[in-house]
Amino acid sequence: MGADEAASWREVLAAHYRSAYGLALHPLQSDPAIVPPRGIVDVVQGRDKDDPTTFFGTGYREAFRYVSTLHAHGQCPTRMERMLDFGVGTGRVLVHFLPFALQRFGCDITPEALAWTSGTLGAYASLQLTASEPPLPFPDAHFDLILATSVFTHLAYAAQPVWIRELARVLRPGGSILATLHAKLPASAAARGWHERYQDRGIHRRTYLAQPKALELWSAALTVVDLDTPAAGQGLVMATKPIPRHP
Repeated sequence: MGADEAASWREVLAAHYRSAYGLALHPLQSDPAIVPPRGIVDVVQGRDKDDPTTFFGTGYREAFRYVSTLHAHGQCPTRMERMLDFGVGTGRVLVHFLPFALQRFGCDITPEALAWTSGTLGAYASLQLTASEPPLPFPDAHFDLILATSVFTHLAYAAQPVWIRELARVLRPGGSILATLHAKLPASAAARGWHERYQDRGIHRRTYLAQPKALELWSAALTVVDLDTPAAGQGLVMATKPIPRHP
């Protein structure tokens, strides 16, 4: 991402924070000291994210996508108590939630990334190393908001249902999950609705879901309220946990 585009996304995010929440950006949202080195970036599959312009520019863009989607569905981070960045990585998205007065949590399966992020954002969030399989070390109904950026895009298709159920477990009724998706499938996989590449690369695999398949997976445990699957770039699903009705 170029410097002009990054600056534009910064202003878009700042304007949204001012108009929607009456908040200013936090100083760390543009502090190059939190940009990870190349060695950490390579581990977590964050191409070019050791470049400050790309690190912050893509973070502004993704944070705005999240908060504007929440806003469109009547969800406001200023009314939330706790959020989880599932697959927090180097904190590229988490840092953009510092303006909000909520408890921030993050988890990741990559020790190198978690060590880096603990050093840069550990004073602002509770960060934990987690396993590649559930359960997460959190109680039921703990979070108002869960973000999963570039997690399900690299998670094996067979593992996605169990992780969606686990995220639903730790989400409070009325809370929301936003997760990015790869949506463009090759023609040979269209009938099946999903596709994987680079299966031998572990967390660097790529998993693709057609819109009907994504809806099927996420609707099994949650209520899908928004599903954007563009022809290019990453898609986005927003799902909520229904509030039980009492007689």
